[in-house]
Amino acid sequence: MTDVVTLFGKACIYDREHSKTVLYGQSTTTVASVCIAPDVNFELVVSNQRAGDFFIKIDNQISCLETIDLHLNNGQRIRFSSLQLYFPFENCSLLLNEHSAIISTMCKDYSHRLDEWIQYNLKLGFSGIVIFDNDANKTNNMNEPTENCNNKLSIRQVCEKYSGRVLVVDFPYSHHDARECHNIQRMSLHIGVNALMKKCRNIALIDADEFICTPTSPHINIQQFLSSYDTSINMYSNVLTNKNDDDFLDNNILKLAEYIGESLYTKTILYTEHIKEGEFIITPHFHNLGTYVHSDLIMHYHCFMNTRYKYNDAMKKLEYFKILTSVVI
Repeated sequence: MTDVVTLFGKACIYDREHSKTVLYGQSTTTVASVCIAPDVNFELVVSNQRAGDFFIKIDNQISCLETIDLHLNNGQRIRFSSLQLYFPFENCSLLLNEHSAIISTMCKDYSHRLDEWIQYNLKLGFSGIVIFDNDANKTNNMNEPTENCNNKLSIRQVCEKYSGRVLVVDFPYSHHDARECHNIQRMSLHIGVNALMKKCRNIALIDADEFICTPTSPHINIQQFLSSYDTSINMYSNVLTNKNDDDFLDNNILKLAEYIGESLYTKTILYTEHIKEGEFIITPHFHNLGTYVHSDLIMHYHCFMNTRYKYNDAMKKLEYFKILTSVVI
């Protein structure tokens, strides 16, 4: 199989402090070296934790590369020509400060969930949400069936009414293996965290089918809650699902996802003071410098709907979650 390289030119970062363009990339085989035209000073940084993840730091802000040749460690060479570079974070409309907590996520085919989820998280107290718009990816399918969903709007159309609170970043990339969409998602985490880590205090790495709640303090603002922790926090998680296999989904997840399933995964909210410059964000499920916080204090729920997670008669209703959402929504 031919090795594949993706360069994420639509989501570059301009590091004003050091006057550097940061271009992220991903390869199925480790990149050994790079050649760029026109001739510019640059540095290749390769992740030592995830083979194939890398970024290139180029002097000054540059909007087009005539050619960029990537030499892989198996001897293969891949060339990109006339690569346009875009800087979506340069005109960021989010109103952030040193106390802000934000969410960074990637979404695809999610207009049936997104409006409700945005409203929930803004009312929970997040200052802003960054959404990497993956709607244009027609290769990697959703894990959850979308036949009974209202997906008439695009992600960008859903977000239009949240100007100043939600930043949409065009992210049309797909992974060469249809089963490996999480690799593209991981790149969005690298980019989102490194673009905004100096503009806020906390960054939550949750998806648009996931909800955070604070069971013992349902009225507390999430930024107020996080201010008690000078560290990243890792949250415990449970699955919630609906009773039927064919409910129509149209921003009504919180009314339908009443049944609690198994404990799965954890999810993290990063404390940006502990993120190193240029750090590769390897997973949204935990951070090595994070502390695990008891589920009585903060809890995370995956809402897997219809046939994605089968209901059974042994499942209990999570009544308190309904009470909590009535407070927030």
